[in-house]
Amino acid sequence: MNRRRRETIIREIEYWKRSRLLPEQYCDYLLALYTEGDSRTCGRQWTGSLVAGLCVLLVAAALAIYFTELSFVLQTLLASLFLVVCLLLVWRWRKERQLLHFPLIGSAWLLLLGTIAGSSHYFPGQNGVLTATVLANCSVWLAIGRLFRLHYFSLAAVVGGILMAVIVWWR
Repeated sequence: MNRRRRETIIREIEYWKRSRLLPEQYCDYLLALYTEGDSRTCGRQWTGSLVAGLCVLLVAAALAIYFTELSFVLQTLLASLFLVVCLLLVWRWRKERQLLHFPLIGSAWLLLLGTIAGSSHYFPGQNGVLTATVLANCSVWLAIGRLFRLHYFSLAAVVGGILMAVIVWWR
């Protein structure tokens, strides 16, 4: 069978699987038959590459924000670009619960770093603004925890709020 015809059949079977026109087991069998057993490993390798790329992206964001001599505007632009990539991955993986955690944690981390850097840059030495920034991030985390039913986001929000309250009370 020629390659073009095989690709057309594979795309059609994947459509049937997504649309639930055939039972999943039948589609898996047909995909394994037409791809000669490579259908499942190819998707896992692609997903693993995306997760590894996201981890590298987060490390690059940290390096770009904290360890370079770039201007504040350029650092903010880079962090915003990295944040947009993470949010696009959240949107892309919104139905895949196992993969959703990586871009969600990354975007929450980048948002925290970016807002703290922004508040420190525009309001230097004002602890009230920094406290409000961290509490705003905690409220976003709480909303994400409730929306996606992720207990660790809700727990991080509560712990962050309690820590900020203790720090404010301590001073």
